[in-house]
Amino acid sequence: MEGFISKYYKECKIITPNDGAHYFFGYYDMRATDGSGKHLCHRVPFEDRLPIETDVCEVGYLENGTFYKIGETTAWNFQQGAMLQYHPFLKNTVYYNVCENGKFMCVTHNYETGEKKYAERATACVSPDGKWGLAVNFGRIYDFRPGYGYAGFEDSNRNVNAPTDDGVFLVDMESGKSRMLCSYAALAPISGFDAEKAKLLVNHITFNTSSDRFVMLVRNFMTEYAPYWLTSMMVGDLEGNVHTVLPKTYVSHYFWTDAEHILAHCTVEGDKKSMYSVCVTDGSAVEYDMDYFGGSYNTDIHCNTSPDGAYIIGDGYPIDGYRRLMAYSPSDGTERELFRARTYTPSGGWDGRCDLHARFVDGGKHISFDTVHNGRREIAMISCDALDF
Repeated sequence: MEGFISKYYKECKIITPNDGAHYFFGYYDMRATDGSGKHLCHRVPFEDRLPIETDVCEVGYLENGTFYKIGETTAWNFQQGAMLQYHPFLKNTVYYNVCENGKFMCVTHNYETGEKKYAERATACVSPDGKWGLAVNFGRIYDFRPGYGYAGFEDSNRNVNAPTDDGVFLVDMESGKSRMLCSYAALAPISGFDAEKAKLLVNHITFNTSSDRFVMLVRNFMTEYAPYWLTSMMVGDLEGNVHTVLPKTYVSHYFWTDAEHILAHCTVEGDKKSMYSVCVTDGSAVEYDMDYFGGSYNTDIHCNTSPDGAYIIGDGYPIDGYRRLMAYSPSDGTERELFRARTYTPSGGWDGRCDLHARFVDGGKHISFDTVHNGRREIAMISCDALDF
């Protein structure tokens, strides 16, 4: 990659074809590989605007520089795609969201046999044991942040701050059936927000490593009463019992490191934004006081840890036209800039942005990331050799 800046890597390999299409995977916390050498991805014919309800996205995998199509969907966005990811233990099986029969759904698809099984709601995440999904209203998310929702369906509770018939739904991935775990009306009194003035939604939600608990980021729509949005980090279980860990503050990207601890770029006390390990049972937190994480460089970090827990990696927003991928060792507090890559937003604004969303793949041997370094959306890969400090 010409202009790719790193003193640790001589080669950054583009794994997507240069065929005129645009390729991306999505978020940093979903399973992009399964040990077979195949890397999942999305393929679309454009990249300079938000998708509309009729835009078709192909889902598939990459192998030896070739794209193999699995299916297609109109339930997608550039930030998280169609929530495409590998099943945790079934071979050649993936999850992704689709729009079928006038509603958003999730399909479990064995792309070798062609077998498909549908869940009645589109899932925002699937548990590590493959048993459960969590569903939210992607139409409501689209109203809040179009880059994270799906176009095509208006929220029936558009004018309701905390509806009783919408919220978080638990999906049985075997039967496809779902039930409400907690409504917005139930979340409002414990969220820290005033539901009389604040319209609420769940923007991000993820299971923990033991599949028995989940974290969600509850946020307020921006209105004349709230000119900017804040976040409450809330944690629930499979019975719908929910408590608030961090109320009405700054919480951005996060990553479960074990069954009870979340790595999060957030504010715990005061107004300092930094990287913390937060215990969801007692609210205690340990700060990883790295300048790039907590200094003036970034107000946001997409964070996750290596499979062995020895390193944190994270990319923030552009500095001087480049996105940087940083690595940090919690054991001794050392840090390293792994690389920087040019950022390119053809729309001239947020709608065309491409975050790196760097993720560990191949059991921790490589890091793959989405990039527009070469002026088109691609997926690139580097080795983890530089993670030895």
